[in-house]
Amino acid sequence: MKTPLPESAAELMSQPRWWRVDVPTEIVISDRGLDTVFDLIAARGVKPFFVVDASLRDQPDFARVFEQKDVFAFNASYSEVRTGDVDSLVALLRSRRMDDVTLIGIGGGSTMDLAKAAGICFANPLRAQDYQGYGMEMARGLDVWTVPALNGTGAELTPIAVMRGPEKKLGINNPFAAAGLTVIDPHLSKGAPAFNRFYTMMDCYFHHYEISRSRTSSKDAIADSLDGLELSRYVLSHDLEKWDEGLAAVSAMASLLGGTSSTGGRVGAAHAISYGLSNSAPFLPHSVAVTLAMLALKDVYPDGHAETLRFLELNGRPLPSARAYGIRPRDISAMTRTALGMEKLWQSCFGPDRWKKLAAPGWIASIYETIVNG
Repeated sequence: MKTPLPESAAELMSQPRWWRVDVPTEIVISDRGLDTVFDLIAARGVKPFFVVDASLRDQPDFARVFEQKDVFAFNASYSEVRTGDVDSLVALLRSRRMDDVTLIGIGGGSTMDLAKAAGICFANPLRAQDYQGYGMEMARGLDVWTVPALNGTGAELTPIAVMRGPEKKLGINNPFAAAGLTVIDPHLSKGAPAFNRFYTMMDCYFHHYEISRSRTSSKDAIADSLDGLELSRYVLSHDLEKWDEGLAAVSAMASLLGGTSSTGGRVGAAHAISYGLSNSAPFLPHSVAVTLAMLALKDVYPDGHAETLRFLELNGRPLPSARAYGIRPRDISAMTRTALGMEKLWQSCFGPDRWKKLAAPGWIASIYETIVNG
């Protein structure tokens, strides 16, 4: 990137637009944390309903949120968003006749995706699992704002709400799933555990890496992903054990590019493999699942494989283990079926004409065998 890297949240605010893909989300860069959010609530006269990561309850920066009347605390540390979580939140909102609220999702990618999914599902009659996929007609739902408390997911911008369903892990992919507004302040990530900070940036790197090599993504999405790749490499080349404001600001830039590039682009093989892992291990973080996948895809992504090893070493992180999350050889068949269903991701990786030949069941099963036995 030609843009100088910011060393603080204040410098991030002065950056000229660094993304190319247009998104429908209004982007507010702040260095005042949730004060900015509450100022916007007052100025725009919205009725807020907060969807917040329960782990933020002990952080002083978020105390004001938990004091509000309408708060739904989601335990993102327990599991990624499940379709049942979305259905439960939608049922709560409907029972309280909250058709005039603005949902404000505060936390990491799972919490923001829960708010986005509930917002659109509120106005549609079926269960959340019935909307997992692409190209489905859906009505516009409740207004949604996002506030990342962890930089790197890109979920603050994407028109995707990723969920784990009873049969598959797949998002609601719909323009109406995008947030109407996002408030980005790197300071809000200060209390995130070092493990989360590192692995979320690893996922940010994987998003950019895969989209930059995509055969089906738009030129602007690929250009944004190349800039995001540079930024995420910069962050991951540092020791992330302790929070640093400058690195947090750069991470926020990379995360926003993850949102724009995902809006106009699509990830590839590592994410396709990761979804099978996630479906078989409810407590496996998505970012760790993609790391496991990349470590097994040396033949597809040789430089991504090498950089993953380097980032783990630089940050003193051991190689992740699938078995540590309960994944066993007996899961390979089910994981293979899940991965085979990720048609658009395989097309992105191998091309629309070659993916069926290259992403064959036997080959995919061999990747899972490598992961399970690694």
